[in-house]
Amino acid sequence: MKKYLYIFATLMLTGCMGILDQYPKSGPSNETFFSNETELTLGVNAVYKTLYWFSSESTLIQFQPMLDGLTENYYIRGTYGGNLNVVQSGQANGETSLFASAWKHFYAAIAQANNLLDHMDRAKDVVTEEFYDRIRAEALVIRAYQYHYLVFLYGDVPFADHFLEWNEADLPKTKAETIIARMEEDLQWASEHLPDTWTGEDAGRVTSGFALGLKARYALYAGDYETAAAAAKAVMDKKVYTLYPQYGDLFLHVGKDASEIMMNIRYLNTIQIHHNPKYIGTRLSDCYSIIVPTWTLIDTYQCTDGKRIDQSPLYDAKHPFENRDPRLRASILVPGDYHNGYKFEPCPDSTTTTLIVGDKVTRVPNTDATHAYRSPTGFVSRKYCDEIDCPENVKKSELPVIVMRYPEILLTYAEAQLERGIVDQSVVDAINAVRCRESVGMPAVSVSDGVDKIRETLRYERNVEFQMEGLHWFDIKRWKTAEKIMPGRLLGRRQRANWYDAVIPTFNEYGKPVYADESIFESLGELVFDPATSYNWPIPQSEIDLNPLLAEPAKSAE
Repeated sequence: MKKYLYIFATLMLTGCMGILDQYPKSGPSNETFFSNETELTLGVNAVYKTLYWFSSESTLIQFQPMLDGLTENYYIRGTYGGNLNVVQSGQANGETSLFASAWKHFYAAIAQANNLLDHMDRAKDVVTEEFYDRIRAEALVIRAYQYHYLVFLYGDVPFADHFLEWNEADLPKTKAETIIARMEEDLQWASEHLPDTWTGEDAGRVTSGFALGLKARYALYAGDYETAAAAAKAVMDKKVYTLYPQYGDLFLHVGKDASEIMMNIRYLNTIQIHHNPKYIGTRLSDCYSIIVPTWTLIDTYQCTDGKRIDQSPLYDAKHPFENRDPRLRASILVPGDYHNGYKFEPCPDSTTTTLIVGDKVTRVPNTDATHAYRSPTGFVSRKYCDEIDCPENVKKSELPVIVMRYPEILLTYAEAQLERGIVDQSVVDAINAVRCRESVGMPAVSVSDGVDKIRETLRYERNVEFQMEGLHWFDIKRWKTAEKIMPGRLLGRRQRANWYDAVIPTFNEYGKPVYADESIFESLGELVFDPATSYNWPIPQSEIDLNPLLAEPAKSAE
């Protein structure tokens, strides 16, 4: 990737009023910039910089892996991640900092893209048409990526398709479906003016396939299954992406250029790094174990025969992590596994644990069991916590963060077709490609399984395949299952006296594990999802105070 993709000091937006009031006050003058190929390149690279979405400037946690902290699958200790746990517990309101910080980030990012799109015509006569269209396409795709968070988190929001002057800041809300239609149109155009792949120093830029994949995501989330299926099929027909054999490697440095990654966010030490490992990993690796998987997620993983743990003869409650979907231990560190040479033993009685360095085996103090801030659930994620980074680089990781993988396209195609009433071999082939990949090997589904069983399997696949990749919150909302699986106690570590109890939960009709005696778990609080208020985030009150139009209903499309 060219180093200019990491140039961040260009065209940065500042301001002291509402986020929609912002305009350039530093950097090159808008009167003359964007006048040649070099300046268009610098301009679009500044747009790429907006993909870095952190919880705070001091806590560089990239938000995509954190978004599962809104759901039943992950718990985030304390206020890290912008108070995601406040949303989990139903305590959020228009003053919640997460809502304001996300809102400001997305609109600042959109303004950055709009600034380029509005003024790039200054270079039209001095660059080739192909280059001009490519730059425009890149900016459109990244703008659409930012808007997809706005509309699917907040619903109806102000729509700015050009860079706003100071007297245009008080925009009313526009209906989400109007914005979605425009973004899909932009993404289609962009897909026709971007290459299928980038090579060498340009690796990491958006591609035609990613533009179509984002269009498919928009349409799926909006319930437009015909458009979703067509866009996903267009990606599949390109035959650019293939499933990477080793699932667990996708989230390590070794998998950063894997054949199924359609878009990831790249990092470079001394320019931009992230702190994800520090907040994900074990105490023994000098990490904080702050964002951790829950028992609900762990017990959701099927056995290797494709059955739930309450149905499979392969499940042994005394050895609960054996004979399970391989993605469980590829994604999550469970008791008895090794990471960074240390045996992970979170049981309170395990005051020491094993350390293996080369041929040397020693016993060492076990802070994963004894530290006051050990994992609150007794599990730790493997995703985005590569041993290579532990412990020296846990706060300066260069590990890319995935935005989209090819399995999402396959499962989007399958779901869209299924919801259109089309259940054919292409649907089950798409599901089985993900489910039966070399390192996973779960049992295949067939057309004869019927719609209900195929849908259940597909939803299971989206849950476990993409856990900690920021998709689950949007899935459970659009499936209207959030109110069925979110509410209830969030279960933490087993109580000391019950640590080794053989427990087999039952499951409700929506696939959530239900435990006969929840007192055997430490309580991490209550999860809440109120269908009357939880489907869309509230617009921050601070923004409404600045622009009262935001308190009014969205206007219809003109």
